[in-house]
Amino acid sequence: MAKIIFRTNAGDTTVEAKNGETLLEVAERSGVSIFGGCGGAGVCGSCHVFIDQAFVDKLPVPTNEEQDLLEILPNGKVNSRLACQVKVSDILDGMVVSVP
Repeated sequence: MAKIIFRTNAGDTTVEAKNGETLLEVAERSGVSIFGGCGGAGVCGSCHVFIDQAFVDKLPVPTNEEQDLLEILPNGKVNSRLACQVKVSDILDGMVVSVP
């Protein structure tokens, strides 16, 4: 399990996340408002989040499909990811995920 900190306009929410859950699943279960328009299929980009820079290199490289979506986001950055594509693991304990 890992503690994930979701940062939104409403403030920070720290939640316990199970290994294997996606960030989108964790957010939905915890009442954090992240819109997953495609239901987590990774085809719409609506669950775009920013990953704390200290954790970017701890994540697997985005798939080509995810990277294609990230590149067309108007507010995308080098630490952008789709919440539905990032799976939680113990090495992500303490990660801050900012919701645009």
